[in-house]
Amino acid sequence: MNKNFLQRISSFTLPFTAYIIVLFSIGCATQMAHAQEKIKFKGIVKDSISQESLPYARASFQKIAPLQQTLIHTASDTTGLLVVNLDTGVYQVTIQLVGYGQLIKKLKVSTTTAGTQVFLLQAAANQLKQVNVVGKKPLISQQKDKLVYDVEQDEAAKGENISDVMRRVPMLSVDGEGNVQLNGQTNYKVLLNGRETAMFAQNTKDALRGFPGAVVAKIEVITSPSAKYDAEGIGGLINIITKKAIFGYNGFVNAYYSNINYQTSTNFSVRTGKFAVTGTYFLSGNYDNKSQVFNETLPLQPATYQRRFLEGDQVANRFLNNGNLEMSYNIDTLQTIVLYGNISGGHNRSKLLQTITTDVANAAPQLDFFTQNIRNSFPTYGIGSDFIKKFKSNPDKELSFRFNGLFSKNDGLNTSLMDRTSNDLFRKNDNYSKNKEYTFQTDFIQPIDTDLKLETGAKFIFRDANADYLSLSRTAEDQPYEPDASNSDSFAYKQQVYSAYGSLAFSLSKLNFRTGLRAEHTEVNGDFFNTNTKVKQSYTTLIPDFSMNTQLSKSYTMVFSYTKRLQRPYINTLNPFVNNNDPLNLSFGNPELGAQTIHSLSWQNRILKGINFFSFALSASYSGNMIAQYTTFNEASGISTTQYDNVGRNREIASLISFSSSIKKLRGGFNLSIRYNKIENMLIASQQQEGISGNLGAFFYLTLYKTFSISGSGGINRPPFTLVNSQKAIHYYQVNFGAKFFKDKLNATVNFNNFFAKWRNNYAFTEDSNFSNRLHTRTPFRVTYIGFTYNFGKLKENLSKKRGVKNDDLIN
Repeated sequence: MNKNFLQRISSFTLPFTAYIIVLFSIGCATQMAHAQEKIKFKGIVKDSISQESLPYARASFQKIAPLQQTLIHTASDTTGLLVVNLDTGVYQVTIQLVGYGQLIKKLKVSTTTAGTQVFLLQAAANQLKQVNVVGKKPLISQQKDKLVYDVEQDEAAKGENISDVMRRVPMLSVDGEGNVQLNGQTNYKVLLNGRETAMFAQNTKDALRGFPGAVVAKIEVITSPSAKYDAEGIGGLINIITKKAIFGYNGFVNAYYSNINYQTSTNFSVRTGKFAVTGTYFLSGNYDNKSQVFNETLPLQPATYQRRFLEGDQVANRFLNNGNLEMSYNIDTLQTIVLYGNISGGHNRSKLLQTITTDVANAAPQLDFFTQNIRNSFPTYGIGSDFIKKFKSNPDKELSFRFNGLFSKNDGLNTSLMDRTSNDLFRKNDNYSKNKEYTFQTDFIQPIDTDLKLETGAKFIFRDANADYLSLSRTAEDQPYEPDASNSDSFAYKQQVYSAYGSLAFSLSKLNFRTGLRAEHTEVNGDFFNTNTKVKQSYTTLIPDFSMNTQLSKSYTMVFSYTKRLQRPYINTLNPFVNNNDPLNLSFGNPELGAQTIHSLSWQNRILKGINFFSFALSASYSGNMIAQYTTFNEASGISTTQYDNVGRNREIASLISFSSSIKKLRGGFNLSIRYNKIENMLIASQQQEGISGNLGAFFYLTLYKTFSISGSGGINRPPFTLVNSQKAIHYYQVNFGAKFFKDKLNATVNFNNFFAKWRNNYAFTEDSNFSNRLHTRTPFRVTYIGFTYNFGKLKENLSKKRGVKNDDLIN
């Protein structure tokens, strides 16, 4: 690190309460070429209204003074940046991009030329009619801290949900049930347009399977989040960016129907002048899905019984719907205000009929019948506003203020009957909870020079969770229900998180560095009203991060990173309500859970050359206070108790290989992850699991004719080892036939999933020195669906990115 650079760092300070901006530039190195001085010129091409950077704009520089010389041609990169070596003098610059008017302007280049020049293009409204694809952007692109998958360039995505699309995204893998892994990890956060939403916080898998691919523009994969992001997750962040950028109006209608589920969605966007509105609504669900459950518990020490075996059928119904509305107004070319809101909800209903056989020593087996009716509804809504200000002096300088309010409820009722030979047991468990969350955030980006950028900001989150839970029971149908005082209570749980961060990005020769520190202080106050029990926590956590990347060639990038991540428990894991419908299988949460911390190291190698992408990565992680779910077995009573606590210690190493390519009309690829993890219960030494697991997923897309295609995917997956219900490997596959009609406005698809197997067999196990448990579930696996997407409107163009408030520190 040279002396001048260290002096710049040491002389730059930025107090938390005010931003003191020190601007300085680095003089360009000079060299003699044809008796003239060479200048490394940098410019950026942007939309004149939205200020969005425009990639792949063609630019020509014609020197007109002192002497007219040969044209120099170049193009903006994926971030809209132009970099070209120019002699000093006066140039005529011409910039062209499809959908925009041609820009011609004079430019004087001298030794005093500094900073990045901005070229603003105006959309050519009179040139836009129907959707006409002139050229295609690359499907995959990489930036310093993230990988970007352009869903708009993926023809198969129009008839799929976003979970299916993710099967083709490098660094992501999806099993046959829709469980997504990021960089080989199941611990990550999903953002929607950079914002935290209750839709993904409550049930990520179902939300992704219900989210239409036709509404998505891009998927950003961030494996090593900077200090700017909340301290969430081992794997990183998945940011889903929707299609909300248009000129004029456009939209689509999408629907599909199968033998087990359905989905429909619609999107409409309109822009006039400086005002834009985008709305999306979708719903999905299934109906009377029948599955089978087999559960065997074997005591390994003398106990009240020798074997307990449950078997039966379950019928499930699910419904999920979500609506999003966003309005943006460009006050001028530098200031934008955004208002947004979303409303979502749904329900899960299931009925379980089981036969329980209990083997007792020296006696005939005991036969019981167990019936459960479970319903759960989860309405949510949110509102928010962003204000983003950019600066004329520097196009990359930005100040933003954001507010977000998120409100969710969960209403669950579990009614059961244990029909036993001795005496019957009727139970009714009613559990109602609600959560309010308010977030205030400010961020500031200050480029100091072309190789040095500072980001800093502050954030405040206030969470207010409340729950009422009531347990009732009776021993005969003609008797009234009696409350169980030991399992009925009301509690309030308030959490306040104060955080501030600073992140510095700089370059030294070919090495790009990012280092930062985030400080988060948490206050927790819980109150159980009936038992007069208090819960109080106060802790401060420092979250450092470091990343270094270097571009060894135009196509080869190497990334090394270290992060420390933090996760706080969510209300689902905090609620101490005991699910006691089956009196020999109890489960509950823990209101005294603390945050868990995870240390992670990663080394990634990425090669992106045209249509070919290859990545090889090694990673290691450690958590010594993991929020773990574990089960204990009481030999005297025969009761299995499942609970949460900060008792997990998990060590993991993993390797990941991703590859995708195209050969004429065929595109394909695969994601392979292999991991070894060892998880231990620090309270119970006999409870530990370790072994090798991983995922192999492959995909292909073949264009048969201009309007017909065939695509497919498949693989095998074994999730990481856990203390409860470690799963065995499962395989999956699907084939899709697609067609386009009416000048590509109508896309139709027919899909066949797992057509050789009617049932999906899942096997999971839990064991220690006292007992073993084997769980076998059979769920519908063979799925055939038909669907269509109809597009309408005019050519799309991108608006400015609205990052929004994002709280990504929760674990379900």
